[in-house]
Amino acid sequence: MIPGILWKLLFALFSAAIAAADIKTGKVPRLAFVFAFPVFFILRIPLDERPSYWEPLAGCLAGLCVFLLVFLISRRKLGLADVWYAALIGLVLGPLWWYAAIGGACVAGIIYILISGQRRIPFIPFMALGGIVVSFVAELLDS
Repeated sequence: MIPGILWKLLFALFSAAIAAADIKTGKVPRLAFVFAFPVFFILRIPLDERPSYWEPLAGCLAGLCVFLLVFLISRRKLGLADVWYAALIGLVLGPLWWYAAIGGACVAGIIYILISGQRRIPFIPFMALGGIVVSFVAELLDS
């Protein structure tokens, strides 16, 4: 259980950093994802209590496909960094927990829009919140 918590803490730190960058500048350096994908994939396998290559890959593919489709349909109103981060959340959480994280992010984003009245918001902070919360909930439920 401890190793799982450690790599999810690393995911939380990475998520907080890119969320802060998205809020402050409206941009997330793509180089962050170049390093994040192999690091989290490599860490996930040996530290996971039930090692499997298929679950992180399926989650990554789910996140990538769903958000790439939204990116294309919305005529790029969603940022490409959102697409990459959705894939990373899928890699870390797996496909089933990915849907919970993104669902929570969407609900939080809608509530924020309704309260603030803003039409455009950075979505990565809400995705980060959903991913972090769900990663620790999943860790508690899986133990």
